[in-house]
Amino acid sequence: MPETTSAPAGATTGADTARRRPPRPITLRVLGVWLAVLAVLAGVGTASATAGETSRHHVRAVSLAGTWDLTVTVHTPDGDSVAHSRFVFRADHQLTVEGPADENGEPQFAGSGFWSDKNNGTFAFYVTHPPGPPGSPYPGKVEAVHMGRVSGQQFVSRAYAFVTPDATVGPQGPIDVDATAVRVSSAAG
Repeated sequence: MPETTSAPAGATTGADTARRRPPRPITLRVLGVWLAVLAVLAGVGTASATAGETSRHHVRAVSLAGTWDLTVTVHTPDGDSVAHSRFVFRADHQLTVEGPADENGEPQFAGSGFWSDKNNGTFAFYVTHPPGPPGSPYPGKVEAVHMGRVSGQQFVSRAYAFVTPDATVGPQGPIDVDATAVRVSSAAG
């Protein structure tokens, strides 16, 4: 018969201890882990609900296509100058611009460019136009890239422009430009 060992009288074995030990209360560490898991799950649920709400109520932004009257502010070290121009953003993503009217009511210059917009209302456009009249804030060929946002029947943009006075002189700039615009018409060919 195999030899058995017995515990001294009054001693308990490991199995007896496990059976008699009262259940341990939840430790702070376990409680912290469960609270963190619940917080993550609650955060994911809230983010999903918010994303769902956004997609249910998403309205496509108004397109830039159409005719707009712009107030353009050119910021130079000599001071700010303001000009009013009419831009036509065509459906084919080309644009045309007519500068401010002269004393005869004729535009001081005509320009062109191209544009792109996104569903979130943001846009970018490139425009170039020849020099304005003598004494204008843009004494040479102007090239600018505007970035902005359409909101209803208005938009705002910020641009960096470069002016090339003539073929023998390199471009000057970047020159800070701000523009605000009001829609004149949605129809643009």
